[in-house]
Amino acid sequence: MKGNTQKGIIGLIVLIIIALILAKYFWNFNVFTAAASPQGTATVSYTQQVLSTVWSYIATPATFVWNQIIWPVLSLAWQSFQALLVWGKQNASTLGSH
Repeated sequence: MKGNTQKGIIGLIVLIIIALILAKYFWNFNVFTAAASPQGTATVSYTQQVLSTVWSYIATPATFVWNQIIWPVLSLAWQSFQALLVWGKQNASTLGSH
């Protein structure tokens, strides 16, 4: 169930980006001009407050998960990939002789 939620959030972000690109292309909509307007400034400020509030609740668990789970797994995967590249370079000449 969580995978569907995360996929939905990423899909929503991609959809918003595509919508902004299409708005710029068809209607010459400029995000920065809209954000500079009084209503845009209020919207940006509200969004910033919401994100700050959400981050204040999830900062500790998110940092823990990143430092204790995600980063070690990524580090191990990177080291394994580098070792595979070295092994491949060392054994590449032996493959051609068979």
